[in-house]
Amino acid sequence: MLADSGVERADIDRVQRSMLASRLRALLASSTASTADGATLERLLRERLFVLAEQAEIDPFGNPILLMALEFSRMMDGGQASAGAIDQLIQRLSVKSFADRVDRQVRYLGDMDPQGNALAIAAVVRAVAGTPLLPFEAFRTRIERVVLGIVLTAHPTFGMPVELARALMRMASGRDEAGGPLGSTAGAETLREVMNAEHLPPQDLTLAVEHEFSVEALGHIQAALDRVNEIVLDVAAELYPERWTELRPSLITAASWVGYDLDGRTDIAWSDTFAKRLGVKLAQLKRHRAAAQRLAAVEKPVAAALAPAVEQLDRAIAMVEREQAVLATVSGHPERVGELSHLFVEGRDAGLVSAAPLRAAVAAGLAASEDRVVRRDLVALDASLMSHGLGLAHTHVRLNATQLHNAIRKQVGMETAPNDPSHRRSYHNAINDLLGAVEPVKVNFADLMAERATAKRLFMIVQQMVKYVDADTPVRFLIAETEAGFTLLTALYYARLFGVEDQVEISPLYETAEALERGDGIIEEALRSPHYKAYLKRTGRLTVQFGFSDSGRYLGQMAATFMIERLRLRLATLLARHELGDVQIVLFNTHGESIGRGGHPSSLVDRLRYVSPPVTRANFANLGIAVKEEVSFQGGDGFLPFMGFASALAVLRGVLETMLLPDPEAVEDPIYRENDYAVEFFATIQQLFESLVEDPNYAVLVSAYGANLVPRTGSRPTKRQHDGSARAMEVTHVSQIRAIPNNAILQQLGLLANTLYGVGRARAKDPELFNELTQRSPRFRRAMVMVETALGFSDLDVLKAHIDTLNPGMWLSRSAVTRRPTRATELRGVSSALERLDLYPALIKLYRRLQADFLDLTDRAGAHGGGLEGKLEPDRHHTLVLLHVVRLALIHRIYLLAMHVPDFSPHHGLMRADIVARLIRLDVPGAVQLLKDIFPKVDPGALPAEARVAEPSTYEGEATQGYAREHETLFDPLLALYGQVLRLSNAIAYQIGAVG
Repeated sequence: MLADSGVERADIDRVQRSMLASRLRALLASSTASTADGATLERLLRERLFVLAEQAEIDPFGNPILLMALEFSRMMDGGQASAGAIDQLIQRLSVKSFADRVDRQVRYLGDMDPQGNALAIAAVVRAVAGTPLLPFEAFRTRIERVVLGIVLTAHPTFGMPVELARALMRMASGRDEAGGPLGSTAGAETLREVMNAEHLPPQDLTLAVEHEFSVEALGHIQAALDRVNEIVLDVAAELYPERWTELRPSLITAASWVGYDLDGRTDIAWSDTFAKRLGVKLAQLKRHRAAAQRLAAVEKPVAAALAPAVEQLDRAIAMVEREQAVLATVSGHPERVGELSHLFVEGRDAGLVSAAPLRAAVAAGLAASEDRVVRRDLVALDASLMSHGLGLAHTHVRLNATQLHNAIRKQVGMETAPNDPSHRRSYHNAINDLLGAVEPVKVNFADLMAERATAKRLFMIVQQMVKYVDADTPVRFLIAETEAGFTLLTALYYARLFGVEDQVEISPLYETAEALERGDGIIEEALRSPHYKAYLKRTGRLTVQFGFSDSGRYLGQMAATFMIERLRLRLATLLARHELGDVQIVLFNTHGESIGRGGHPSSLVDRLRYVSPPVTRANFANLGIAVKEEVSFQGGDGFLPFMGFASALAVLRGVLETMLLPDPEAVEDPIYRENDYAVEFFATIQQLFESLVEDPNYAVLVSAYGANLVPRTGSRPTKRQHDGSARAMEVTHVSQIRAIPNNAILQQLGLLANTLYGVGRARAKDPELFNELTQRSPRFRRAMVMVETALGFSDLDVLKAHIDTLNPGMWLSRSAVTRRPTRATELRGVSSALERLDLYPALIKLYRRLQADFLDLTDRAGAHGGGLEGKLEPDRHHTLVLLHVVRLALIHRIYLLAMHVPDFSPHHGLMRADIVARLIRLDVPGAVQLLKDIFPKVDPGALPAEARVAEPSTYEGEATQGYAREHETLFDPLLALYGQVLRLSNAIAYQIGAVG
């Protein structure tokens, strides 16, 4: 009966979820008088776009996107598209795209009914126990072995404020943040919030904002983990009534590097990192106190047993809050480090640095309790303390391999790269000798403040965390761009030097072609050192991180995923060869929510199977090697599923079903029999994409607008120009642009090349086998769904329209047909500015290359038996195209306004042409700020209004007039147009489902 009611409840919730998204669309459809202009404008544009698209089928020389953008520009000129109507249109398209994103979350996570998911999790636990029933110890081993870790990262994907993120998940789940049903009143309030919201990232997007976002998500993850543990214990109590209280379930862990990631960042002070770790501790202490107080209220014997724990938690919470307050005053005030040090040293016991005293009190409560539910909850509390210690999440710190090399350089006489064949052995021997001789040192906060080397400072931070925050829970030490075993030994040396060797898990991050090709060899190099091998045996864990984002940027996403899978298989062989079968391997799959960063679009289960193929998991199991998989949920996009209890529990249910139940895909998959074909197929993609990456014209494409085309979605400081020239924005290679901005630019330009490029030509080598594997191989089919989805978001006409916008000839042609002298002057001015930039020759040459590859993939003529087709619903496709059209028209408007920038004398080396060039490349905020400095609204030399003089005057000189008119008619309109461009870009990201 319970199962039936759960199914019925899930069906009701599905209807409610779809109703909320449908109601949002219905609100848009029933436009009021105040929004009718926007609705009418949208209808007209959609109808006209449909006509132009039909014409394009028979006119290969016409581009419906560009033609529609030009028509829209004329509508603006003629008054048919007023400023108010355009603003309404942008809001309508943003809200519609938000509704589409709600639907995507529903499809992605599946059932979000907490009761239904509780039943599903219970079924998984029963399946683990088996029929006949496993012996208790065997069951215990499986239930206490972590199968997956969830890692929250601070990648810049915060495309909406936290309030909108909560609203999105309320709509998707039909539940409030605590998991209760969303009533009609709350549902209506949520819809109003979405309708009226500004659909842009948070205005003041700082590391603190990102950290608060992550802490909220982690709180929901921990609540869902508690529920999972309760379900496991309920089933165990039924199956193993005599011993179930011995269990400490630990199937899933949570981790975070928000605030601890120093790879490429110099803006995060050591005090910021320490404060963020204290914040994660404080939130967990408050959770544990609430749980202890709740349980103490049920039984008096339990209350007596838990009283010491509640008192300890009260003291610890008060102490951590004091530590946070003092820490906040230290940055920039080194004289306060003494006060900070005294506080931590004297308050160490009060602040709690180990969960052991709390666990002892819980054990006493368990012995005193006679209530089964209380006993269950006490065991669940103890399991939480055991798994996560004094934090909502495990701590991951990260830096770059170069930062380690710079720190050790003098000690080993390092003059070249560590993997230089002519020096590699001498470097290895030198670091190995240092490892043998090093003696641990103790540091204090003054040492930490004085240290300039990032690598040393980070190890010092870890030592202080171990001393004053949590002495029990290991800290992951991630090293980006690891390409040599020497790097791992250097990290081990500093871990030993700073006395945290047994508390850190040193992990290479493989993301380049070289690292993925010889990642097992890098570890084998390190294993030549007896110190490293002993370290692995002592800690019992080898951790490896795979970077799907950066490897996809360099190799193409399809080729990168294949290389990562092959490396996983080689790592299993490596452990067996070195007799390290008793060492657990942790495989951290760092990927994002977008296709270009390795996030499978179909469902959470497909995502897990894509980055953690069932065959490779089975291979480790056959070799007797314990594996913990970890997956990243990156930034605001990644945090979305954890913005409520119901959706967080749905994620955990999907994880447990995928990782614990037998997987038919692990038994037989034809792609593994066709090894030669697979190697050649993905090698072809890699070679072709690498050649594209090395094409200087590709760098011109991604830097033409650069990150100016998208809103700022992260706290990482953006690089600014120093000499004022527009050419300083240019890059010569995509390695100079980070993965997420790189991917975001490709998304916004309308061609997801890092997923698509090369696939068509690889397919053409053997179309029949390709089609057969697509149908019969789940692994290969899953990869091709990525391609089809990327194809759905890609449109050659959109890309060509953006490129033609930078074509001086197009603007000259427009000037030839206009009948307005002022407009002709503007158009010819844009043409001249574009001639000076000289971007178009490189872009149109690259376009032909991308076009040819795209046509190979779609194969509409059937030269290779028919190609792939994009997977995107027609209505969403039309909305996506319309977003591009409107944005292009507004970009054109910015260009025309740019021609009205007044001339001025050289200003710090800047000329008018430099400002115009910035505007052409959409650095509108930077250009306008310079213009406001050059043309102040009120002349700074003018006397203030309160400076009254006795003599009357009617003279109005320049000093009293300033440049208010330029601000009103040029500078402010430029900023307003650019704001609309960013809103449209954010809506495009809504449609694609992720930033970058």
